[in-house]
Amino acid sequence: MKRVWFAAFVVTLTVLCTSVLALGASYPNLSVTIPKVSAPVIDGKLNDAAWLTASIAGGKYVVDASNMGDQLTQYPRVAYVGYDDNALYVAVMVFTPDVAKLVGEGPNWWTTDEVEIFVDPFHAGAPIQIGITSAGHISVSDVDAVVSKEGIRWIVEAAIPWSAIGGIAPKPGDKWGINFCGRQMADGDMWLAYNVPFGAFRQADKMADAVFGE
Repeated sequence: MKRVWFAAFVVTLTVLCTSVLALGASYPNLSVTIPKVSAPVIDGKLNDAAWLTASIAGGKYVVDASNMGDQLTQYPRVAYVGYDDNALYVAVMVFTPDVAKLVGEGPNWWTTDEVEIFVDPFHAGAPIQIGITSAGHISVSDVDAVVSKEGIRWIVEAAIPWSAIGGIAPKPGDKWGINFCGRQMADGDMWLAYNVPFGAFRQADKMADAVFGE
């Protein structure tokens, strides 16, 4: 009886894994617009004109799916993105019932409540990862980021200079790979992604297609 049960378990697991892989292979990458904006002040507040421009011009996205694409978080994230000749600007608003319970420290920065930005310049197949924790720790030294917490949300506001992600500023019409990801810990451990990678985040072929606007 145990052997029959084990065999059935193996078959079921194989079918599930095959289904996930097939779904990942057929799921089309999302397409995003990165509008040109006036540089925001990096202070953890979203009161700059840059974020209004991003919202109006298509640079606003909701991050609410798990990395495997099998569930949604109850606490979605809203990401804004824009750029100028000097940097890529990203702001992420994360909703949570109680900011005092956020996990800001851990053995590694990715074992916390954190935000991750993946950029693949010119879709070259070498994504660059920037992690920012709810405590304000930044995984890439050249990145300027500030975290603020208030009420039922925490905010990451970041300026990522082109020197930190390949060294070449994009031109209008250029297409790069991008993804907005991260980990939710305090509100139930879950890895989240905008463009679902159906597994690990660092997959060049699972980045959203980002087109730089005027």
